[in-house]
Amino acid sequence: MMLINNDEQLRHFLPNVLATCDGEVSLFDKLQFHLNNAEQWLAENVTGRDFISTVAGAQADDATRALLCQTIAAHAFHVALPSLDLVLTPTGFGIVSNGNIAPASAERVARLSESLLLLRDTLIDQLLSQLCQNATWRETPQAAYFSATLFPSLELSRLAGHTSDLWEHYRVLRQQVLSIEYELATKYISEALYARFRQHALQQTLSASELPIVVNLRNIEVELLAGKPLNYVLLKSLVNDIRSNPDDFPEWQSSTTAQLFCQPSFQNKKNSSGYWF
Repeated sequence: MMLINNDEQLRHFLPNVLATCDGEVSLFDKLQFHLNNAEQWLAENVTGRDFISTVAGAQADDATRALLCQTIAAHAFHVALPSLDLVLTPTGFGIVSNGNIAPASAERVARLSESLLLLRDTLIDQLLSQLCQNATWRETPQAAYFSATLFPSLELSRLAGHTSDLWEHYRVLRQQVLSIEYELATKYISEALYARFRQHALQQTLSASELPIVVNLRNIEVELLAGKPLNYVLLKSLVNDIRSNPDDFPEWQSSTTAQLFCQPSFQNKKNSSGYWF
């Protein structure tokens, strides 16, 4: 573990935690295993190990370092939460309690767990917003994961109607969007143009001509995720806009997809086998 190394640092990111008395196991010691796993989870899924190693050398008050630490703490605390109030005794499991503090209800613990997940996912989106500006990160497998669709953030989960555990919902929805975008690219938009849109969406550099196309494509994809029929009218309009602006979208003009819209028309001649009067 490289970012959160002691109890004082950990408590900075977990408010409303009582101080540890002499002789008691510190909160850091209780969560150290989960903190290590949380940092590894974040590196593997979002940042990459090299980015964390670089940020680990920054000052404690560095904004990016603090953002990483807060994300790690939220994830670790959420994972550890079910076991923090349980102790193993010779006669079985029991809860930690005393005469001054009553155990929290299951409902409150559930709300805390959900709030930690929401905090973690909100922080992940903030991290992604920073990472997309980093050219080195954009070459990582993690960046490739998020740039594989037009939705390079957990906003996809919110657009699909989810309000909790956005990360897990994103993972499932992303797989569905991959299939949707493949079909839309092959039949209408072209894979080359979709690749350009995805990269610019990740970098947050969509041009004035690209933005309305991407916004409408996202709307079409979200509707398909919800089980609605394909909006052919809107899709046809997008294709016409792309065809009518070859200077803005040259990738489409030379694509195999464009050939689907350039089939030779039937000429009604007398010597044709299917001549119509």
